[in-house]
Amino acid sequence: MSRRGEWAAITAILLLAAALRFWALGVVPPGLCHDEVANWLIAHDILAGHHAIYFTAAYGHEPLYQYVQAATVALFGDHWLGLRWPSVAFGMLGLAVTYVLTRRLFGVPVALLTAAWLSMSFWPLFYARVGLRAIALPFTAALAAYFSLRAVEHGFQDINGSGMTNWLLAGLFLGLSLYIYMAARVLPFIVVAFTVYLSAVRFHRVRRLWRGILLMFAVAAFVSAPLVVWLATHPGAEYRIAEVREPLDRLLVGDLSLVWQNLIANLKFFTFAGDPWPRQNLPGRPVFADPISAVLFYTGLLIALLRWRDPRYGFLLLWLIGSLIPSIVTSVAPSSIRDILGLVVVFVFPAISLIEILHRLNWDLGLGTWGLVICHLSFVILTLASCLFLTVRDYFLRWPINSVVRFDYQTDLTAVAHRLDGLSSGTSVAVAGLSVHTMDGPSLELAARRDVHDVRLCDTRETLVVPAGRDARLFVPQVVPFDADLRERLLRWGAIAETAPSFTTYRLTDGAALYRDLPGLETMVALPDGTPVVLPVSFGGHLAFLGYERLGRVSPTDDSIILLTYWRVEEPPSMPLKIFVHLLGESAAPIAQHDGLGSPPHGWASGDLIVQKHIIHLPADLPPGQYPFQMGVYETATGVRLPVLTTDRLLLFLLMDQDDETTGEERDRDVS
Repeated sequence: MSRRGEWAAITAILLLAAALRFWALGVVPPGLCHDEVANWLIAHDILAGHHAIYFTAAYGHEPLYQYVQAATVALFGDHWLGLRWPSVAFGMLGLAVTYVLTRRLFGVPVALLTAAWLSMSFWPLFYARVGLRAIALPFTAALAAYFSLRAVEHGFQDINGSGMTNWLLAGLFLGLSLYIYMAARVLPFIVVAFTVYLSAVRFHRVRRLWRGILLMFAVAAFVSAPLVVWLATHPGAEYRIAEVREPLDRLLVGDLSLVWQNLIANLKFFTFAGDPWPRQNLPGRPVFADPISAVLFYTGLLIALLRWRDPRYGFLLLWLIGSLIPSIVTSVAPSSIRDILGLVVVFVFPAISLIEILHRLNWDLGLGTWGLVICHLSFVILTLASCLFLTVRDYFLRWPINSVVRFDYQTDLTAVAHRLDGLSSGTSVAVAGLSVHTMDGPSLELAARRDVHDVRLCDTRETLVVPAGRDARLFVPQVVPFDADLRERLLRWGAIAETAPSFTTYRLTDGAALYRDLPGLETMVALPDGTPVVLPVSFGGHLAFLGYERLGRVSPTDDSIILLTYWRVEEPPSMPLKIFVHLLGESAAPIAQHDGLGSPPHGWASGDLIVQKHIIHLPADLPPGQYPFQMGVYETATGVRLPVLTTDRLLLFLLMDQDDETTGEERDRDVS
């Protein structure tokens, strides 16, 4: 192939790769997963001046990708493009470097086919479209491989010439790889294994290269030393590794069972059963989902095994084996993200096989030169078209509609965020969520274009927040359960439910009027010394207690009672709060309790109504009678209670009856 033809071909492949990676990037994945949101929070910390050699947030993160992501967030803004641009860029750069590496090893035709498979396969496409750091690893690892192989070819004859430069660059990128993702820690072992292999098949060559090899490792050690030293002196920082290393721990004590299972699972990864996690793969989809590519992969693998004495094929085999080790020695295999180093070599195998087949088809078919070229091109296009079709179908059409994917990527919450963008500026809003104290707020902030700092968040499994103001709205994503008792009260107060595909909207014409007319509330409340208290009463100037509602037992067989406490926001606090309710025994010591408040205070406004549900598990032998419950509010972080009148708690008096076993609709009818 001419140089011009090569440039035209690789340009077309890169354009196809870019189109697949940028197309509908804000729509697929169908939202932002918690890992991406956590990365955004790290990026904001970096931009605020909080720098680190290793970020301990969100199970721990190596820093290189995080600093690049911080730069793109600063450049493009707080949304999906700022988060996902580095992955697209690293994915494209990794493809280009893999092309150059493969071209050096096997020539232009194999390199072009390898790049084509990389551009259109599901595995590399997925990680190039999600804001996670692993996709940067094939880029730096391929550079380390390229310069080390180039150094081996050139030798180490001139310490001041290009030979030294290649070894230095190989060591640099080998060391930098450790700053990206934990799977990089297998790279030094791959390099050592390849060195041992070369010593066996090309001893005379390696003997002349020992100074270069030592220089490469010295540079890699120097570059990676700050991270290695930090991790060695902070052994508890990588607790995520501790959670998934059971197979390795059992291997170290002589139990091979889990490692063996993971080995079999990883051998199936390529053509039989792929990554089972929906969040990072169409569950079970192998790397080569089309049978043509699968057969070509195995054929290329067989060719490499037969030619193992050739260092080019030995490199492929050792790299492939090494890339699987992180997934083999950790839980839940196969893992496409822990096998990410395989992207450097996996697609070389079918490319080698296809070129080998085309070479062997060069017999005289009476077609002439151009006829044979057309025949070859048709076969290549047919092979790659099958891969492209399945990737587009599986990634863009099938994967996003998976229910687990929609949950993990917060599709319903994203739809709520887009609905918030269309509301008028004065609308009072609350949004239900499952992680209201941690990830829901940042997720909304990333997905919405409007300012969401005034949006109230509540976990409707236990807490209802009704915003003050006219035309108040509560949005409940479909994945968030709405407690039946809380929902019934909202509807009783006149809320109108409007159902959309991803969420339900509850509209109230005047949320502020609710706390002025709350029928059925009990107000038998006293100070600890028995002095009656007239409600409402303020806790620390932040929450006013309006009353409570006893709903009976959870079920006839459950020794638990349900209590609703009602509150009005006075002055929103700066710290998260919890409400405690304690059943007191004969010695005034708590014998049962519930603590909770499923709503962070940062979006509250004065006048908001909060209803908190308490499920208190009673002692099984508790006799009937009236019992005192102490109730109060405390700061979640410090445990300091908010003052109320002259004390820090109030007493409620509830009657415990043996026949108090109403549930569901019966309980709701009794209250109404």
